[in-house]
Amino acid sequence: MFNASIDGRLVVPQPSAAVCNGKTYDAAACSVANAQWTNATWRSDQIGAMQITNWENSSCSIFFNSSTCNQGSVSVLGVDAISAAHVQTTVRFAATNNLRLAIKSSGHDFLGRSTAAGSLLLWLHHMKNMTMIDQYSSCGLANVSNAVRIEAGAQWSDVYQWLSQSNLVAIGPAAGTVTVVGGYLQGGGHSPLSRWKGLAADQVLEYDVVTADGQRQTVNACQNSDLFWALSGGGGGTFAIVLSAVIRTYPSPSIVVATYSVNATNVTRYATLMESFVGSIPQLADAGATSYFNIGDLTISVLVHIPNGDSNVLDGIINQFVANNSDLNFTVTKSFVLPSFYAYFAALLAPNNPSGYNLLVSSRFIPESIIRNNSQIVAAAFVQAQGQSTIGSNLRGSLVAGGQVSNTTNRNNSVNPGWRTALLSMAYTQTWLDTTSQINQNNLSTQGLLRGAMLDTILPAGVQPTCYTNEANPYEVNWQQKFYGSIVIYNQLKSIKVKYDPFGLFQCTTCVGSDDWTSDLNCPKTSNSNKINLTIFFLFAGIFAILL
Repeated sequence: MFNASIDGRLVVPQPSAAVCNGKTYDAAACSVANAQWTNATWRSDQIGAMQITNWENSSCSIFFNSSTCNQGSVSVLGVDAISAAHVQTTVRFAATNNLRLAIKSSGHDFLGRSTAAGSLLLWLHHMKNMTMIDQYSSCGLANVSNAVRIEAGAQWSDVYQWLSQSNLVAIGPAAGTVTVVGGYLQGGGHSPLSRWKGLAADQVLEYDVVTADGQRQTVNACQNSDLFWALSGGGGGTFAIVLSAVIRTYPSPSIVVATYSVNATNVTRYATLMESFVGSIPQLADAGATSYFNIGDLTISVLVHIPNGDSNVLDGIINQFVANNSDLNFTVTKSFVLPSFYAYFAALLAPNNPSGYNLLVSSRFIPESIIRNNSQIVAAAFVQAQGQSTIGSNLRGSLVAGGQVSNTTNRNNSVNPGWRTALLSMAYTQTWLDTTSQINQNNLSTQGLLRGAMLDTILPAGVQPTCYTNEANPYEVNWQQKFYGSIVIYNQLKSIKVKYDPFGLFQCTTCVGSDDWTSDLNCPKTSNSNKINLTIFFLFAGIFAILL
C-alpha cells in the first residue's frame, strides 16, 4: 500500500561493495564497482553508496571478499522521490509508524549524517529541476535579478554549467557532485567564491520545505522566519526537508590562478618556511585571493586564485615568497587567466573530486586577527599538526573566509559566528585502508582528534574553538559550541527544532537536538514513548525484498 502511494518508488539499497562479497556477489556488477569505485558521480547515483565509505559501515569491500559483509549503516529500504508528494507521503508514513528516517541526495557526508542502520531512506537525488527567476521579489525586498530555484537533487557541476550559458555563477563548492540545497548549503557552505560574495547560506532567498508533520511550507525572511534563520547555517537533515531553494546568482568573474609547491630539507627549516608562508597569507587575502593548500611531509603545496584578479599582483606575492626562501626548490606555475569561473572549475576543480575511501576529519577556524598579529604561533601549530603520508594523513588549509564572509550586514542566518572572524578553515584528514584493524582505526581516530586539538593552541586561553560543521569530527567533545558557535545559538536552534519537529523525526549525528537521544539516535533519553519501531520496519523491509 505504501509503495503504491509513492508510485512504486520503493527500492532496496545495498552497500556499494555488496556486489563483490558473499551471497550478494555479482561478477559483472563487481567489475563495474571496481572500475567506478573512486568516481564521485557513480557513487552519487547508487542509492546505498556514501562518498566516504566508512559511513556505510558494512564490512563489504572491493579489495577482498568479506565473509562479514552486511547491511551495516545503509538504510534497509529507500524511497527514490521525484516529487514533493513523494516526500510528504514518506514523511507521514515514517511519522505514523515511528520509523527511523534518513535523508540523502548525493552522499557527500563527512559525519555519517545521511544514512542510518535500520532506517527508511528518503533519497532526493533525482529531484533536479533548475529554474531561472528573472526578477525575484519577496518579503519587501527590492527585485533580485537572475535568482534561481534549484531542487534538492541538483548537483553543483550541472548548476555551474547551466548558469555559465548565461555568464552567471552561484556560490557553491569546489566539488561538483555536492548537491546545492542539502547539508552543504544548510551548514553554511564555503566556496572558491565565498571571499568574493559570502557563504552559500548567505545567498538564500527562500526555501520550499516539508516539515515533520508532512506539510509543505514556504520559508523566507517573512514566512516562517525562525525556520529560515535555522535552515541557513544550522545544518541539514534536522529542521525540515528542503525540496528546493531560491538563491542569488552573479555575473561570472574571470579567474587568475597559480599553483606552487615547496619542500624543506629538515624539520628546523620547515618551521621557518612555515613562518614565511603564514606571513604571506594576509597579502593573498588583501589581494582578494582564495587558496587551498596541503601541509605534510615537510612540504607545502598551494592552489590560489583571484576572482577578477590581476596576474601581476598574484605573481608578485608568490615571487616574493620564493625570494624569501631562495635556498629551497620551488615548483611554480606562473599565473594565468581563465575567462570564467566555470572554465576554472572544469579545468582545475572538477577533476580533483576524491571519493570512495575511508576518512575522518578534524577541523578548526583560525581567526584572521591571530594570523595577522601572531603568525609565528600559527606556523608552529601547523608544523606540529602537519600530515604524514605514511599513515594517510594531511593538514588541509582553506583560505575561504574573511572578505565578504566577514560582512554581517543583512545576514539573517544562523551561520557559526566563527566563520565571520576567521580567515582560514584548517582540516586534519585521516584515511585508512579496508584492511586496517579496528584497533588501528581507533588509534587513527584518536590521533585525528589530537591533531585538531593542536590547533587550539593558536587561540588565547579560555577562547572556545569553533569549526565548520560539515567538515568536522563526529567524536568532538563540546560539539554544540564548536559546530554551532555558542551554547546560546545552539539552544536557540534547538527551540526551533522542537517547534517544527516536536517528536524528533529528523535525527542525525551531532545535528541540533541529537544530544537528547541515545547514541544510535533511536530512542529519546527521557522516554521510550517515541522509540523507533525497528522490529516492524525490518519485517516490512524483508517482505518487500522477497516481493521484488
